[in-house]
Amino acid sequence: MPFRINNARLVQSKKFIKKYLPQKVVKEKVKETTLKKIIPTTMIFAESFGAFSGHSQNLNKALLASNDIFQSKNVTNFMPFMQKTKNENIFPPFGSFDFLPKNKFKKNSECLRESYNGTAEQLDYFIENLIPKKNGKKDYNPFYKKADTFIKIGEKYNVNPTVLIAIAMQESGRGTSFAALKKNNIGGIMLSKGHAKFQNVDDCIEKMAQIINERLSDNYNSIEKIGKSGKYCEKSVADLWIKNVMFYLNKM
Repeated sequence: MPFRINNARLVQSKKFIKKYLPQKVVKEKVKETTLKKIIPTTMIFAESFGAFSGHSQNLNKALLASNDIFQSKNVTNFMPFMQKTKNENIFPPFGSFDFLPKNKFKKNSECLRESYNGTAEQLDYFIENLIPKKNGKKDYNPFYKKADTFIKIGEKYNVNPTVLIAIAMQESGRGTSFAALKKNNIGGIMLSKGHAKFQNVDDCIEKMAQIINERLSDNYNSIEKIGKSGKYCEKSVADLWIKNVMFYLNKM
């Protein structure tokens, strides 16, 4: 007797597969997973003259709406600071142990007024180890070759340049957020209508330094105090924000 298929059951099975298999939500789940793994929780600044932060809901919405680097397979995940072989560490290609990280701060260290005791060349090396690749390159990133700018602006406002970098890394997802790439806004600086747009990255760095310098006058002189003050990030995310900023800070 030839094998026969019940047409009614076949149609019902197709409808079941179409309805319940996760084909329609795979794309959204991939995006959600990417955001959770790659983007550190964004901090929220609440300034009296206007919010100074990348509000997480606005940032995520902008990222999901854009066809940006989070949707690219060419972006690498975070690379360990020091590449290792089985037998030894691979040190920077400068032939010097001076390029080991300069910072060894704790979350309660009064480090925001500290000066950087390295060179711009050294700091650029550390920055390049923190930012991800796109199509095998890093020069797309707004942090690329900006060490000298961070150092000079830090000196101008008496703010530790590595603190500026660490906070900006946290706020911009290591320079990959929509605001960072499209608006030169690596500091997560917000206006009433959304992310502030800067003519260039240098202007954003200077604005960050101005604001942090003002807050330092209120004795918020450690990453922990800034995080838990409620003036720079929401208290509900303070612990994670502090942890992320300290991670970046001590890689420089």
